[in-house]
Amino acid sequence: MTQTQIQSLPIQKHVPDIIKALKISRCAVIQALPGAGKTTRIPLALLAEPWLVNKKIILLEPRRLAAMSCAAHMADLLKERVGQTIGYQIRLDRKIGPDTRIEVITEGIFTRRTQNDPSLEDVGLVIFDEFHERHIHSDLGLALCLETFEALRDDLCILVMSATMDVTAVSNLMGNAPIIISKGKSFPVETIYVPSLDRKNRVFPIETACASVIRRALSETSGDMLVFLPGVKEIKALYSILEKNLDPAIHVFPLYGNLSQKDQARAFHPSNRNERKIVIATSIAETSITIEGVSVVIDAGLMRVPMFSPQTGMSRLETLRISKASADQRRGRSGRTKSGKCYRLWSEYDHQSLKAYTKPEILSIDLTGVALELAAWGGSDPGQLKWLDLPDEKSFEQAKNLLKTLGALDSQGRITSHGKKMSSAGLHPRLAHMIIKADKKGQGFLACRIAAFLNERDFIEFDQKDFDPDIRLRLEIIEAVTSKKKKWQKEFKINRGIIHRIIESEKKTARYFGIKPTKTDIEKAGALLAHAYPDRIAKKRNHRNNTFLMASGKGAFFTGINSVSLNNYIVAVHLDGNLQNAKIFLAVPYSKQDLEIDFFDRFKSIHTVLWDKKINGVRAKEEIFFEKLVIQQRAISDIDLDMACNILIREIKRRGLARLPWTKKLKTLKERAVFLKNTGRFPNLPDLSDKILEENIVIWLKPFLTGVFSLKQLKKIDLGAAFLSLLTWKEQQMIDQNAPTHIKVPSGSKKPLKYRNENGLLDSPILEVRLQEMFGLSATPKIAGLSIPVTLHLLSPAGRPVQITKDLENFWNNTYKDVKKDLMGRYPKHFWPDNPLGAEPTNRVKSKNR
Repeated sequence: MTQTQIQSLPIQKHVPDIIKALKISRCAVIQALPGAGKTTRIPLALLAEPWLVNKKIILLEPRRLAAMSCAAHMADLLKERVGQTIGYQIRLDRKIGPDTRIEVITEGIFTRRTQNDPSLEDVGLVIFDEFHERHIHSDLGLALCLETFEALRDDLCILVMSATMDVTAVSNLMGNAPIIISKGKSFPVETIYVPSLDRKNRVFPIETACASVIRRALSETSGDMLVFLPGVKEIKALYSILEKNLDPAIHVFPLYGNLSQKDQARAFHPSNRNERKIVIATSIAETSITIEGVSVVIDAGLMRVPMFSPQTGMSRLETLRISKASADQRRGRSGRTKSGKCYRLWSEYDHQSLKAYTKPEILSIDLTGVALELAAWGGSDPGQLKWLDLPDEKSFEQAKNLLKTLGALDSQGRITSHGKKMSSAGLHPRLAHMIIKADKKGQGFLACRIAAFLNERDFIEFDQKDFDPDIRLRLEIIEAVTSKKKKWQKEFKINRGIIHRIIESEKKTARYFGIKPTKTDIEKAGALLAHAYPDRIAKKRNHRNNTFLMASGKGAFFTGINSVSLNNYIVAVHLDGNLQNAKIFLAVPYSKQDLEIDFFDRFKSIHTVLWDKKINGVRAKEEIFFEKLVIQQRAISDIDLDMACNILIREIKRRGLARLPWTKKLKTLKERAVFLKNTGRFPNLPDLSDKILEENIVIWLKPFLTGVFSLKQLKKIDLGAAFLSLLTWKEQQMIDQNAPTHIKVPSGSKKPLKYRNENGLLDSPILEVRLQEMFGLSATPKIAGLSIPVTLHLLSPAGRPVQITKDLENFWNNTYKDVKKDLMGRYPKHFWPDNPLGAEPTNRVKSKNR
């Protein structure tokens, strides 16, 4: 591209406005139609700005192909090689040198970088390109970036760019950032609606309909074609149809993410004279990349996206209609270099019913990775960050529960050291957890291989009736290719390009975890995958069919008999996510013996007392559970009603007193009573600790269990009456006077006292209160006859701890000055007086001048 061509790009005249917006607001939103030149021109135009001296520009692209293409194009404009001024980094590929100023990276890479360096010290500008695609890491990256801007780097600049997005919503999210709108450089495009229906209004298979429209377009147009289909399956089907019927001068190229770079590059080569090409692509070709020569687009109007179900805890790929924004993006591909045509395989009437924008991933995919990233960032509540769409509460809670099961979070939702190692690996938390556990068993390299395989598309191409779900088969083939054996070439049609990517990925992962390549034992695969998918450990329902029950309580099945379905225990790794009964696509055998060894600490023995309608009496049974799976069970006979009651009491003691229907008020009363007893100043109070209550449970609880025969019926008992029977009225009054539930603070608010935290009962109860509400108070509040000062957790206006003290006077005199400096910077709208003891307490924002 010549200098004259660069200057003619529509975005070029807006560069001064962009520079001005970033100087004043540090944030801006750019809406530029296809062909405007925003992706490559803006980073280059800003590179020489004074505020970017010794700073880098990070350009985020949602797709690997787009990242490499953008970097190559900008380097070409500078007449340099990639890796000099312009570099890129994608999964398994990095070309960044010591002099690189503009780094084009994928969004997941940016998440890792931000976690490792929250302040982004060497970065002056972050550009989110094609933000309308709303990938999970683009939303997460922007949320983290905005927090960095507000808390650590008020000099950091942020640009969000797209041709089709809700610019007002993005601007509001970024504090009413300036919006800059640019026209695109495009040629007229004629839109032709061709519904994929036959004469009887039946829908054609999409590849058949596309083939028909392609034949029509070949006769009506000139130039190359770009065909959009939802996935690889349809691409291959259409490719097969076209390959048999087209003129030799017409060449067909597939284009999708899992193709090798060499095969992807073939789609971009210009057509020779008197020849035409047809590129059949997924949404990968929708934005950021230009395929030279394309003047015809054929759009099936479909996309395939992962959809997560909180009910099943699994994701499934679903084929959905595209949005109007995506339809416009695809249509624009035909007018980049000359006038074109766009054939849409739906009616003009149907077009009006399309949604305006594509549903963001954050509302539809598994949030386990996001939950771990937020925990690593320092918070477990997504509401503390800025999002265009807040993550679904139910899905997020399910993700946190899984992370707790994997040991990545503690009971309070805080990240553990194990979780930190998992987070920094750049893998799904399940797979990172598996590798760490496997390494301790000496099977780390096998786990790396399994993780690499699961991150790729299946490399075996089966006839549908011959499909084999056994993961061990895939591992055997990978081993054969690694050792350069040839035997698999004839037995299966395999994609060696995917296998080689798996091999490269396993090496990179192994290097990260410090694992040396070793000989793998594929029979250990089940024992490793069980750690990644404990909820998908499954037990055969019976010996007559291929149905299983998973530890999550959901059903699963194989469509036919195979080497995995014959086993009593399996790990089902890839399922279709059906709510009631999921079809299994990939699985591996697992043994009951390994289950008992690997998860011995999660087995539960439950004594259940229940009414048996057949004998109109009580019977009892003991069941050994792993989650929802019954591993063993035995009957208990000759049990009378009194014994049933004793069994129930024993079950309560086994599960702990927390199993009883404690109200919040009762829990607090018990904690306060035990607290006072532990001070040693109230010897006449009874000991109501859990240990003593359990030892005397028959005395105080059994009289209230009459007519209760199961754990579920415990909610019927009057636990309050049972517990209060241990305290006289005078003792209850003593507790209220010396261990109050709340304390009134100077602002007038009543704040609750916490007598227990995650580690147990406290020696000094905690009072959490915003620092500003304590202005004017010099002495720390005391309880227990004014003998014990409370532990003050002084909070920022955002509710985050800034100081913990039992000596308020000392804090005001010695520590407050330093705390004040930090708070003034973070919360400039709040009042931070020089003399807090003379200031009016408040729980609201105050003017600085008051």
